[in-house]
Amino acid sequence: MTPKVLATVILAVILSGCNQPSGPPQYSSASLDANSLHRRLRVYVDGKVGFIDGSGKLVINPQWDEAKDFSEGLAVVCIGECDASTANRLNKKYGYIDEDGKMAINPTFEIADDFHEGLAAVCVEGCGAGESSSYNDKRKTGYIDKSGRMVIPAQFNTGAEFSEGLAVVSIGGKFGYIDKSGKFVINPQWDSALSFDKGVAEVWLTQPKYKKGYINKQGKYLWQPSE
Repeated sequence: MTPKVLATVILAVILSGCNQPSGPPQYSSASLDANSLHRRLRVYVDGKVGFIDGSGKLVINPQWDEAKDFSEGLAVVCIGECDASTANRLNKKYGYIDEDGKMAINPTFEIADDFHEGLAAVCVEGCGAGESSSYNDKRKTGYIDKSGRMVIPAQFNTGAEFSEGLAVVSIGGKFGYIDKSGKFVINPQWDSALSFDKGVAEVWLTQPKYKKGYINKQGKYLWQPSE
């Protein structure tokens, strides 16, 4: 390669480098798939919670003191004195917005959890009172569907998300598992319990000693509680 040709090649490389954009990559809507644009990601602006889509565009204006991530198309938001302590829970209520930022389920709940398998646990009474929530008989927790209808009456002290068709709930300090009709399929008998994962759940007994075991979805022990 002659010196003249070599110099020409080097100049072309330098010029091509100068044409490269600096800073973070910029995306057009055409370069993002529909799933990315449909995402709703929680962000904070001046202490308020809003949501952006997968391109970084602000799609729900920051306006809430407290909000959770979207789950199954809905997100929990707080209305009222949302920065207040648990003792002032009656001064704030929780509801759900849709992905356009519109209120889909009115804020009427003292506590509201994410939707899983089409249902969400909500507390409607005694939610901030008492000692441990699992032993607080004044606490009333039930489950709503995406229309906001209470499909499982508020009769439990605590309620966890549905997983594999079952949800952990407690009554009188004992934990068991209900199905989506609200019927106990595994009676309350443990001092603590976790949701099912791949057909197995962890359960605990605390008296006379702390012991952990594993059960299947029929409530049968795969491993007896042991220290």
